[in-house]
Amino acid sequence: MVDGVDRSRGQVMDRLAERIGFRYRARPPAALAAVIILAGFALMALVMIGLGFALTHGGFSAPVRRWDERVNEWFVTQRTTALNSVTLVGSSIAMTASVIAVTVVSSIVLAIRRWWADMTFLITAVALEASVFLVTTLVIARPRPTVPRLDVSPPTSSFPSGHTAAAIALYVGLAIIVGRHVQNVVVRSLVWALAILVPCFVGVSRLYRGMHHPTDVLGSIPLGVAALLVASLAIYSAVEARACRERPRVVEESHPTAVEKVAS
Repeated sequence: MVDGVDRSRGQVMDRLAERIGFRYRARPPAALAAVIILAGFALMALVMIGLGFALTHGGFSAPVRRWDERVNEWFVTQRTTALNSVTLVGSSIAMTASVIAVTVVSSIVLAIRRWWADMTFLITAVALEASVFLVTTLVIARPRPTVPRLDVSPPTSSFPSGHTAAAIALYVGLAIIVGRHVQNVVVRSLVWALAILVPCFVGVSRLYRGMHHPTDVLGSIPLGVAALLVASLAIYSAVEARACRERPRVVEESHPTAVEKVAS
């Protein structure tokens, strides 16, 4: 266990982080994390912008637009007073203020537990998703659906759905952290079920309320997932690099004569 992170389960990303951390153990851990985050940000932004252009200007943009419009109009016909209230909740739990609040509270709890790597991972994932989202919306100025909208339109454009991507980065990120520390299978299963259901709830709510096209919501899925992957790789690779740098010192302090023999 390193910095409160249980690596006994051998997840694929953990193994990759271990390899990267070991290979670049001579580099400062913070610099290693920064390089991975910046490279990930650039790649994510290019992919999301490319996907946005394909949806709005590609050869199949016309049929995609017609499908989007049909789905948008269908959701309008399903509106009821009760569903309006329910989807307001779904939209609100992933709005900027809510995401910031949950991230701050979760970070405080993680800091109290001294799970520094997990805290940094969560903050990085949420910040990375938000940064790529903003860059993408600036470049892909896609208009929002023409149907009556139930919420005030934010200044950002329609592609991708920031609410859905933020819900993935935040709530799935929390599920990943819980999975690292909780052994109980029932608890872990419930947490993961909620982590999957919440982004789905958010995405459907945004469609229902006329705030996004279906392809906006679908396009937000790779954004949220990529933010989690890049953040995980960056932070836990840095943790491994730091651990590798500290191991010789620990050995030297525990067995100084053995180190001298190896050195000679």
